[in-house]
Amino acid sequence: MNQNKAVLEYSATDQMVATAAHQIKNSDVVYVGVGLPFLAALLAKYTHAPNCTIIIENGIIRTTSFPLPAATDTLGSQTMSDQLTSLFYVSCLGQAGFISTGFIGAGQVDRYGNVNDTVVGDYLNPTHRWPGSGGANDVMSFCQRTIIMLRQSKRRFQEKVDFITCPGYLDGRPGQREETGLPPSTGPSVVITDLGCYVFEDGEMVLKSIHSGVGITLEQVKAEVGWDIKVSPDIEESIPPTEEEMRILREKVDPSQVWVGGKRRRPGKEP
Repeated sequence: MNQNKAVLEYSATDQMVATAAHQIKNSDVVYVGVGLPFLAALLAKYTHAPNCTIIIENGIIRTTSFPLPAATDTLGSQTMSDQLTSLFYVSCLGQAGFISTGFIGAGQVDRYGNVNDTVVGDYLNPTHRWPGSGGANDVMSFCQRTIIMLRQSKRRFQEKVDFITCPGYLDGRPGQREETGLPPSTGPSVVITDLGCYVFEDGEMVLKSIHSGVGITLEQVKAEVGWDIKVSPDIEESIPPTEEEMRILREKVDPSQVWVGGKRRRPGKEP
C-alpha cells in the first residue's frame, strides 16, 4: 500500500517531464539536449511514442531505447545505436528539414522565445557565464518546432534576454525570422517550466496551463515572470502524470536516479 502511494505522488519536476513527453509524437524525429529533455524523450519512447527517433546532439541516432545518460556521449547511448555521426552531421539534418522536434534547456528565455545560454549582463564583463549553445542554436534555427524546458524564476523569464544564443521570434514582429534567413514554420512552439506550460501566439509567449496538481497557482506563475504575461482565455490545469508514467519514469527511465529533481547526481553521491 505504501509503495502504491509512493508511485502516485509526483513532484513539479515529474510534471515537467510528463508534460514535455506528451509533446512528442510517435512519428517524430527528436533532437534531444542533455538533462530533463532526455527524461522526457525516453518517457515518451517507453509509452505513447515507441517509434520516435531520438538524436543526441553529439551525433548519436537511436530508434531503440537506451540507458539514461549522464551526459551527451556515453557507452550506453552509443551501444547498438542506429548511427554514430557528429554534431555537424545532425545539424545538417536539421538544416535540411529532417528533424521535426527539438528539445533544449535554457538559462533565460524572453517573451518572444529567444533563449540565452551565454552570459548574464554585459557580454564582455558578465556577472555569469554559461557553457554556451552546443547545438541549441541549430535546433532553434532549423527544427520544425522547438520545446524549451527550464525552471521558472523572474530572473530567468526576462522581457528581453541579455544575449540571444538561440533565436526565437526575435522582437516579435511577424516574418522577422524569415527576413533573417531562417526557414519558415520553424522556431519555439512550447515552453515548459516547473510552474506551467506556455505556447506561442503571434510570436509571443502565452500561458496555456498551470501545474495545479503540485499546488501551483496563477498568482505564483505571474510572480515569476519579468513582464505582464498573456494568459490564454481557455487556460487549464496541466495533465498530471499517470501512475503508469510515474512507474516507468522511476523503474525504466531513471532507475539509478542519475537525474534527481532534474539535476545530475554527482558520482558516488547517494540519491
